[in-house]
Amino acid sequence: MKYNRQGFCDCSDKEKLRIVKEELALETHNGTTKADLIMLLDWTYNRLIKGDLEVE
Repeated sequence: MKYNRQGFCDCSDKEKLRIVKEELALETHNGTTKADLIMLLDWTYNRLIKGDLEVE
């Protein structure tokens, strides 16, 4: 895994959103596993459903 789940959970929402944006902007995802992408997208989806994610 490229991302440590606990390390990701310890980040602020702003930092998590930056990580998601950077990862999704990559043309290739070298070193990023399916589990990494699912974790990032799961966090984003859950925050959007809750309606408490402020996107700048």
